[in-house]
Amino acid sequence: MPGVLRWGEYTEPDTLNPELSSLQVTLEESMLWAGYLFNYNDQNQFVPELATTVPTLENGGISHDGLAITYHLRHGVRWQDGAPFGADDVIFSWHAVMNPRNNIPSREGYDLISRIDKVDDHTIVVHLIRPYAPFTATFFTMSATAYMVLPKHLLANLPDINQAAYNSMPIGTGPFRVVDYRHGQYLKLEANPLYWRGPPALKEVMITYVGDQNTLLTQLRTHELDFVTNVSLTRIPDFQGIEGIDLRSIPFTYFTYIGLNTESPALRDIRVRKALLLATDQRQIVRDVTHGFSLAADSDQPPFLWAHASGIPRPAYDPSAAAGLLESAGWHLAGDGYRYKNATKLELIVVSTVGSTAYIEAEQVLQQQWKKVGVSTIIKNAQDSVLYAPAAEHGVFASGAFDVMINGWFNGVDPDDSQFFMCNQRPPNGDNYRRLCDPRLDAAENLALRSNDRAVRREAYADIQRYAAKDYATMFLWFAKRADAVSVDLKGYRPAHAVTTLWNTYAWRN
Repeated sequence: MPGVLRWGEYTEPDTLNPELSSLQVTLEESMLWAGYLFNYNDQNQFVPELATTVPTLENGGISHDGLAITYHLRHGVRWQDGAPFGADDVIFSWHAVMNPRNNIPSREGYDLISRIDKVDDHTIVVHLIRPYAPFTATFFTMSATAYMVLPKHLLANLPDINQAAYNSMPIGTGPFRVVDYRHGQYLKLEANPLYWRGPPALKEVMITYVGDQNTLLTQLRTHELDFVTNVSLTRIPDFQGIEGIDLRSIPFTYFTYIGLNTESPALRDIRVRKALLLATDQRQIVRDVTHGFSLAADSDQPPFLWAHASGIPRPAYDPSAAAGLLESAGWHLAGDGYRYKNATKLELIVVSTVGSTAYIEAEQVLQQQWKKVGVSTIIKNAQDSVLYAPAAEHGVFASGAFDVMINGWFNGVDPDDSQFFMCNQRPPNGDNYRRLCDPRLDAAENLALRSNDRAVRREAYADIQRYAAKDYATMFLWFAKRADAVSVDLKGYRPAHAVTTLWNTYAWRN
């Protein structure tokens, strides 16, 4: 239908407000109506949105000591209710993120701000308590937890924003405005006549929530839908070859990995960890699970971004070498085909989310591969609410109630991976669920976090990738090639490769 995009979405947001959600779908839909200081385009570059220039050392936007960062905000921007956008909105949004009453998923980076000075209505200077290189890729832009700029005039009088009516009928600065939202049914948006670039080419976007992949598939075939994002890897063959639908293969900064709990009794021994990685046929897992919609990974940095280091050593599939290492570690093969040490069976608990068919299939392949070298596995999957709950609530990851995990990680546009690797990010403080603690990694991470010099950071991340490879706590399986099903009539869709593919919804047309 000309001028109307019909979007089928498998997952419904828990809120429309990105500040209060960890769900990808909330961020995706916000790219229609919300505003960020910068978006991230299909050329892996920042695109100014509510700010006009990305601060750097070279342009003077970042002070030499890294403690003051100047932002120039765009003139002539209006909120969708007609109110002017300006510096007060950005400053208020920072206070909202830091308000302890607000259910903010992460305050990383924002908690390093000591104050924000308002120079004028369109210029602010952000002061940090210490240098933090990922800041400009974090502050109201496309980080792993991307937060929009909020309207002060609508929200400043509330003690918190958790239950605000705004969260289901938001007002933004983006190219479309929300006009109707029915929980469990649909989200309707119309072109924003006040958008600073001018009204978008599309007149209407209708997002329908369809909690069944088969229904999505049928509606694409009958052309009731024009667009479906994040097609499940296991359903790729079904979505291929639909007349009038282009299944886009988009390299994306989201990796899947096998994580070994280094505090698990059997896995404290680096020889056992190395043996497990030698016994893992990465090629088979990637081939059988992702159907070619992935990039084989050798580290946590995607091969298409600047922080990726070449030549990272990783153990090739070698079951014989794995068996030898297990023998040397005292795990001897018994008549039942499994290994024992001091009458204890080498039996590992493998966990993942019940919501991911791809992860479950990877577990099953892994179980078969490790059995060949005498390692027994018990698969105990759980809902995300159980896996990611705090240790006090018996969360599986935080409490360490597992030996092996198959999990995923969304990178932001900055290569910062300190939450994934550093000693101080072990539970209950962070997401280092493997509980790895390597002083060499910490030193390199701290250097990468302090320096605003890309050359310095590139070398630090190369060191991190090399050290991580030698700790044998993680096997990086694949970077997703995100699969979006797109009508051939939709023009201007140029998907990005990090955080969200949907950076230029203002340019879409049909």
